[in-house]
Amino acid sequence: MALFFTYVIAGLAIAMPVGAITVEMIKQGLKNGFMHGWAVGLGGMTIDFVLIAALYLGLASILQLPFIQIPMWLIGAVFLFLIGYESIKNADNDITLAGEKPAKSIRSSEMDSLWLFRQETLYFG
Repeated sequence: MALFFTYVIAGLAIAMPVGAITVEMIKQGLKNGFMHGWAVGLGGMTIDFVLIAALYLGLASILQLPFIQIPMWLIGAVFLFLIGYESIKNADNDITLAGEKPAKSIRSSEMDSLWLFRQETLYFG
């Protein structure tokens, strides 16, 4: 039975890589509540679907061109650095305690995830 749980945990660790969207979901969920974290996840899922459809329809061949890839990597790296810096700088701000109403709307949290995913896509291409 212990071997079974070891494999289950190993499978979950492989299936759930921590990326920028996951970190943003956790951050929004801790700061503003479950619904905000869930909205970030829905936004990430939405943009994933759009990107998969675009790649299927021919965007992949355009993104493989070197003069497209290099600027995407550079712009994406700068945005990911800025997101990391802002996250560290504001780590102790805007924490919503139990019973308090979040200052941020759920729609705003979802839109944050769409913006974040665009930057992640630029970096990882």
